[in-house]
Amino acid sequence: MTHFFKKLRQRGVIKVAIAYLVISWLLMQLADVTFPRLQLPEWTVTLVLALLILGFPIAMVLAWAYEMTADGIRRDVADPADAQAPESPEVATAVNKKSIAVLPFANMSADSEQEHFCDGLTEELLYVLAGLPDLRVASRTSSFAFKNKNVDLTTVAEKLQVAHILEGSVRKSGTSIRITAQLIEVATDSHLWSETYDRQLDDIFAIQDDIARQIRDALKLKLAPDHSPYPTTSNSQAYEYFLRGRGFASSKGSKDQDLAIKLFQKAVALDPTFVRAWIKLAQSSANHSIYADGGKRGREIAADAADKAIELAPDFPESRMARGYALLAGKQYAAAEAEFFAAIEGDPKLSIAYHYLARSAYHQGQLEKALKYFNKSTDLNPEDYESPLLAVSIYEKFDDKENSLRIAKIGVDRVKRLLEDYPDHYRAYYLGIWGLTLLGEHELAKKWAERAYRLAPDDVATRYNLACFYSKNGDTDKALDFLESSITSRSWIENDPDLEPLHGHPRFQAVLDSLSS
Repeated sequence: MTHFFKKLRQRGVIKVAIAYLVISWLLMQLADVTFPRLQLPEWTVTLVLALLILGFPIAMVLAWAYEMTADGIRRDVADPADAQAPESPEVATAVNKKSIAVLPFANMSADSEQEHFCDGLTEELLYVLAGLPDLRVASRTSSFAFKNKNVDLTTVAEKLQVAHILEGSVRKSGTSIRITAQLIEVATDSHLWSETYDRQLDDIFAIQDDIARQIRDALKLKLAPDHSPYPTTSNSQAYEYFLRGRGFASSKGSKDQDLAIKLFQKAVALDPTFVRAWIKLAQSSANHSIYADGGKRGREIAADAADKAIELAPDFPESRMARGYALLAGKQYAAAEAEFFAAIEGDPKLSIAYHYLARSAYHQGQLEKALKYFNKSTDLNPEDYESPLLAVSIYEKFDDKENSLRIAKIGVDRVKRLLEDYPDHYRAYYLGIWGLTLLGEHELAKKWAERAYRLAPDDVATRYNLACFYSKNGDTDKALDFLESSITSRSWIENDPDLEPLHGHPRFQAVLDSLSS
């Protein structure tokens, strides 16, 4: 029954019911006063009452089937977010023998700039191996948590619940590259396969394919159909730019996003058919436009990149996501959501699509809808700490203490696990302070806020979240100091419950006035 009332509230049925009853009462008052003066028969007042009574269930059905949005009235179709989430990997117990973790390949080059290349190469191997049928591949976040850590492989395997580990190193000098790789069966501590590749950079694709083939043969896996018809590029220099761009984009810092955009642009300039580079360019440019200082130019880059991705790969779920990012940056919310839903139809486990559906709803002030999608993303991806922590303030606004505490604990637990392995992850720090505050860990929340600022004092997202933190803690001047040099999304700022204590302050209004609506 509680779930049913939540659905009524979520679809706006209760609001419509209240509005209908109020309007009906006013109409009855009007009829009672004016009909006799107009010398209408007495039964006409009864007729109005009967019509209003008959209209009530019709209004409720329409309210259930349709919703009011910033783009008008829309049909409320079946929402995949209402489907039950698959079992979370967090609760898995038995280790699948056909499972693997790809540890970050070590950078053996003299140039520290090649670190992003090594990270990108590792991600690409994860991407290729994920296409092998029946093979469970530990996620990027889980695997990268052990980067530069002196941890024995048994501990790694136990924590990631995998039976095999792929590790290696990369040494790059000019166009020459040496890649070593070894596949280890953890239970027996035996090497199932190892190889050293001394090649030119142009051979990077053949090396990746050979590593995947050797793993497939060693684990006796089936031949894989190409899980993406648009996997990569044949241009090695474009690929290097793409790998480095992915490394910068993963940090989500405003300056790193700017660097990632430039690298993705270089990649597509060398190979205009490089679909995945167009997709990443659309995502980074859209986010930079919405939340940083990308502005109109960022929106244009995102739109052009998305159009190119759709042109080259119209049925690729990530291409639809690219168009969704661009439309979201252009405030075309209904169209953006349609693209995210299309991506989900192509890949029902695409948790990032639900995360961006939530962001779209948030920008429109549809907080109940945002909650639904943040929760769905949280359920689908056990490493997503952002969605539960962004949901905390919404639950607080709705005075839902039970759920706010529940979602805060999920988010904080995930952040703490992440920080064990990434102690300088400033985004985790500044998002985690909301959950800590709600859970009563005020001193730790303050330490995390200070730590985030020391790590990234000029990052606009860091400054924005600190503005929210000090706003909720009653330090108005400090909150406004941070807000005035933070993100540039007026719709996000206007709808953020954490900034409500600042509403009405002249400096807060000045911030809004400086941003486009």
